[in-house]
Formats: sequence, C-alpha cells, structure tokens
Amino acid sequence: MEVSLSEADADCGGSDGDANEVENSDLEDLAGLSVDDILKKVWDSIENAYEFYRGFGKLHGFEVRKGDSGKDCDGNVVRCRFFCNKEGLRERKHYDRVDRTRVHKPETRTNCKAMLSVYFDKNDKHWKVRKLVTEHNHDLTPAGMVHLIANHRRLTEVAKTQIAGMQAHGIVTSKIVGYMAGTVGGYSMLGFLKKDVYNYADKMRRIKVADGDANSALVYLEGKAESDPMAIAKYNVTSDNRLANLIWADGSSRVDYQFFGDVLAFDSTYRKNKYKRPVVIFSGSNNHKQTTIFGFGLLLDESLASYRWMLENLMEIMCRKKPSVVVTDGDKAMIKVVSEVLPESTHRLCAWHVEKNVTSNVKDDELCGLFRRWLYADMATDVFESEWEQVAEDYGLGQKQWWCQMYEKKEMWASSYLRDKFCAGYRTTSRCEGINAYVNKFSKSTHTIFELVQCLEMVAREYRNKEMLLQFQSINSVPVMTTCLRSLERHAASVYTREVYGDVKKEIEGVGALILISRRRIMNSMIYTLEEYEEPDVHIMSSFGRSTGKLSCQCNFWKKHGYPCKHMFFVMKAEHSKEIPDNIVLRRWRTDAKSAEQYTENWGDYSERGVILRHGALHSASQWLFFLGAQRLSIFQKTMRGIESLCKELEMDCRAFGSSMHRTEENVREANPVVRDPVISKTKGAPKIPKKKALGKRRRCTGCKGLGHTKRNCPNRGAGRQNPDQAEECGGINATCVIFNDDWESIVDDNLCAEPRGKLNAD
Repeated sequence: MEVSLSEADADCGGSDGDANEVENSDLEDLAGLSVDDILKKVWDSIENAYEFYRGFGKLHGFEVRKGDSGKDCDGNVVRCRFFCNKEGLRERKHYDRVDRTRVHKPETRTNCKAMLSVYFDKNDKHWKVRKLVTEHNHDLTPAGMVHLIANHRRLTEVAKTQIAGMQAHGIVTSKIVGYMAGTVGGYSMLGFLKKDVYNYADKMRRIKVADGDANSALVYLEGKAESDPMAIAKYNVTSDNRLANLIWADGSSRVDYQFFGDVLAFDSTYRKNKYKRPVVIFSGSNNHKQTTIFGFGLLLDESLASYRWMLENLMEIMCRKKPSVVVTDGDKAMIKVVSEVLPESTHRLCAWHVEKNVTSNVKDDELCGLFRRWLYADMATDVFESEWEQVAEDYGLGQKQWWCQMYEKKEMWASSYLRDKFCAGYRTTSRCEGINAYVNKFSKSTHTIFELVQCLEMVAREYRNKEMLLQFQSINSVPVMTTCLRSLERHAASVYTREVYGDVKKEIEGVGALILISRRRIMNSMIYTLEEYEEPDVHIMSSFGRSTGKLSCQCNFWKKHGYPCKHMFFVMKAEHSKEIPDNIVLRRWRTDAKSAEQYTENWGDYSERGVILRHGALHSASQWLFFLGAQRLSIFQKTMRGIESLCKELEMDCRAFGSSMHRTEENVREANPVVRDPVISKTKGAPKIPKKKALGKRRRCTGCKGLGHTKRNCPNRGAGRQNPDQAEECGGINATCVIFNDDWESIVDDNLCAEPRGKLNAD
C-alpha cells in the first residue's frame, strides 16, 4: 500500500521520537500504530526517523537501509528515503564477468518498493512523513528469525564491556557467547550473533596494535611501570629497526627472585605468537615448593647471541644476584652461555632429556638401566668413575663420540657430582614444561606480541594466587603432632611451610630406624656415629657444637635439600634440644620468607583495565539484585524502574565529568611507532598456484634460488650461514636497550638486593 501526505496534512500533531527509546521500547507499541498514525509522526532528527523505521522493520520482519537524500542551497539535508533492504536489483555486469573465479552470491534483492520518505519542515523544525509504502513483493522474515537480520543486530556498550572483561581473563570467544546467551534466555535474545562478537574482538585487537604490534607491547609494559614502580623491561632491535629480543619482569617477580633465585630454571617454547619467536620463561621454586615465575623473554632466535643477551639482562634486572644452580634442557647454546655469563653457578641438565638422549643412542636395556642408576642413585664420585670405566671396557664404548660427550658433561647430569648441590627439588625441566602447558590455555599461535604479554601476565597472576592460598593454609592452621619428638615437631611446624614440614616430619619419624654406634667428645663438639636399621655396613657421622650450636652431618642431606636429615634429628634428641638450630633453618623454606604485604596483588588502574575491573565488581555485587528481581512480576517491574532511574542519574554524572561511555578508537592510547614489528612467520604448506601457471614450472630452491632442487638437498647448504657468535659483531643487532622506569634502582630496598640470610653451607 502506498500512501502520501502533503505538508499541510502533516501539521496535525504527533510526538517526538528518540533512537534509544525506540531501541529499548516494547515492539507492541509499534504494532498498535496504523498507517494514519505513522503518517502523522514527527521526529527531531533524521537519525530518530531512521531508528523508528528500523524498529518498524524489525516488528514486521524486513531489513531497512538508507537511500538517497536531498540538500538545500546551504548544504543541509532536507529530505531522505529509507528502503526495504531488498529494494533494487543486482546489476547485469556482475553476471557477465568473464574473469569470475568465485561462485555467485545468492540473490537477496527483489526490487521491493516498500519505503519511508521523510522531509524537513523548516517552519516546525521537525522531520515529517512525505510518503509511505507498506507492501512488499517478497516473504517477510518469521518473528523467530528476525534477530538474524544484520540490520537488527547490535552490540550494546554493556555487552562490549562484558566481552572485553572476559577476554582479558583468557576466556575464549565461543564460551563468552554461550555464557551470555544462557544469562538472557537463549541466542535469539542476545541481539547479536557469534560472528558479530568475533568481528568486534578482531576490530579491538587491530585498534590496540594500530601503531604497530611491537610498539604497542612496549607502550603497555611502560604503562605498567606507572602502577608498579619496580616493573622493568629491556629490548634491542635489529639493523632495520625491528624488535629483536625482549625481556620483562614486574615487581613481584623481582622480589621473588631475591628470595628464591638461588635455583633458576628456564626453557624456550615455540608457537606462542604469530611470529613463531621462541618464548623463554624464567622460573624457580618458592618456599611452598611451588613453581614461581621470575620473568619472561621473547627471543629473536635460539642463537648464542640471543641467549647471551637474555641472560646478561636478566642478571642486570635482578640486581646482579646470581643463582647457585641453573637447570636447562641441555641445548648447546644454553650450555655455552651459562658457562660464560654464570661461570660460578652449577649447571644441571634435565634428567628427563638426558634419559631420552640415552634411550635414543643405546638399545641395550642393561646399559640403559646403568645410566638411570647414574642419573638418580646416590653414590660417590669414585664409584661412578669406576663403573663408567668398567662399562666402557665391557661394551667397547671408549672411542664412541656420543659416549665421550656424555662423559665431558658428567658434572651436569651425574648424581654423584650433584649430590651436595642444593637444587630446591629441581631434577628436570618438567616444571618449565608445566608452565608451557599452562600458557597454552591462554595463548594461541596467532597471538600478537601485545596479546602474548597480556597472556603471560595472567599466567603469572594464576601462579601467585596459588602461592597465596598455600601461604594462607600455612599460617591459618596447625598440623597434628604425631611423633614422639613433640617439641622438635612443633617447632618445625611453626617455622616451615606445610609442604616442607611434611618432608621434615618424615625425617623426624626416621629417627626410630637409627642405631647409635658411638659417641665421643672432641673439645666442645660431640661426634655421633650412627647406622641405619638393616644397613649395618653404612656408618654416618654427625657433629654438634655445644658452644656454637652448629650441627652438621656427613650424609650431605642438608646441603642437597635445605632442611635437617634424620641423623641431625637424632643428635637433637640426644642433646635434648627443643628447637631446631637457626643456622640450619634455611630462610627460603620458612613460612615468613616473604612478608604479608608482598602477597598483596597490585592490579593498578592503567589504560582500560580499571574500567574492566570495576565492571566485574559491579556485576558480582548485582547478583543478589538479579535473583530478587526475578521472583515475581511486580518485583521485576519495580526493579526495572529503579534501574532505569539510576541509569539516567549515572548518565548525567558521566556527562558532567566528561567521561566517555563508548569503547572507540579515541579510548586507545596514541603512540608514535618507534620499533617495527618482527617479520610474520609463514605457516607450513605450499601456496596455492593456479593450475595453468603451475604447468611446466620447476621447483626452485629457497636458499640459492636454483632450479631442480630444494633447500633440503641444496649443494650449497650451510655455506651462507652466519655464525651466531658473530651476530652482534656483524651489525645484525643494534645494542639499543631501553629500561622503563629509570629510577628503579632507588626504589629497590637495600635489603632486597642483599643475599638472603639462609646460606647453604653450614659455615
């Protein structure tokens, strides 16, 4: 039906419209309008007229799009037409294209004539209806599918904030949409599709890295220093000003390293970013025997120069405090760098990687069993040497290259050479692998550096939350005393964490299996000779200085584990000690190794994270309101009126303070790109080549560019490779290093950079 209205007839009256009111009002109000009512409608703006017709189309099941418009001599729009989305027909040229490679898109236009034409009345300063056509030449969309029409889908600011908050905590997009659909009563009640959420997330991701991925990550790390003065990041760039290596650590990680950095483990992992750069996670063991993270690194490659730069800058970040033991997986570059940068540290190879190397080179089960004995059994060095020589003679391995290489690295993996080294429970890099597996829950191979930094920040936060729970359990409960040495056990429960106390308790229980052989006095020291039950040939000597309180044991258990052995507890029992001597209570295992203030989380309020956090807090606080408001219809209506009234007041307050209520590009921090992004790594697989072009084409080597072979069988393979040791000398990497928060040295407390009180040697 086509209806026109003259300008004179349009003066009969009407009411003002508002876009937001139309969007949020019940569609039943539009259903009650007749054609005459629509012809008498007036609006304050053309946007309100469009929103009205869009709501009208949503009610009846068709999509609306804007059409042509007219302007007056001053350039102001005075008329406009809104059409059904199926108006018009596809142009013929799209059917006659000879170069078409894709199939035709399905037809959507049917030359529908439904429309709404409006004009601007300069006398009344309102927009009025000129012409209305309500008949369609196509079937209308059923009411149950109207939410699928693109014109009627819209992400509200509330939904955008909720999506951003959940994504910031590592929740995948598909689960976010499923959760939101469940809270509103189904996907049809959302007002948008899963594809819209993916598009919005991709748009925000592009906005955040608009000035460059590497530069955005550096700006983000610099912003963290505003809320965390001890946060620090360092990087260098290549000769073409691309990001080469990056290392960063926040204040909590640096504090943890001062207390628990005596044992350092690190490993590299791939496929955590779209550049396929190796990611290094530096970790250790805290006083709860739980993994703690000291920092993160992003390497240019696994060359000697990259590892050297990373380790040297790590030591500088950590106030030059060097670890006593370093645990790695045995990479050749790592071994050489550790020996150069940390020559005084003991380098321990991962036992799992060593055993895997043995099984791949040795097929004899008996010989593999001997290697496992050398890896894990407690034996003296002379016993190991004699067994090694005997096995080399029996199996004829003396001239084998692999056998000689393993012998050269014996001090890094043989248990006899590591029996008196404190490793804090580290024997393998499985904890590093555990961190990598945990990172996989948050990161993807398509993530940018900016997203990678945020994901690793969430991983560190999760580990610290676990540490806080263990600390709470240690200080909020008292274990039940079950041994006969109640005083010693009670003292151990008061000074050690619950995890360490469980191991100490086993040593106290082992006192019952010890037999005293002799006790003699030398000056002010008492020497005890002990033997274990069912092992009469093994004698262990322990000494106790009555004047100094110094306690030592021949078994080296304390040096290896950091807490007293059963022989020491036997001596304490014989001397009637009620407490464990302070000189053998290692501070890193104590409950008070860190102060209570150092367990407090510091989120800060930088960028838009503060808005996300406050949104989450309000959402949690409103759960009880949602429950009560949904009980009865009268209570529901009362709740809605209260919410609408409060929202209007808050909108006025936001406008008064000049706060932005939209998540747009203006909310993103502007920065001038300084560091260029790394080169994106290409995924595996050959590119798609048209069949016509592929005919007769020979394969070309990517190395020498020659025909007839590939880089795997290239005759010049390896000739043009650069020595990684000479990477910096050749100018491949510029020594550009930036430290965020240059006054960090004045912030670090003098006691923080000092060595912890707990020493491993009894002296």
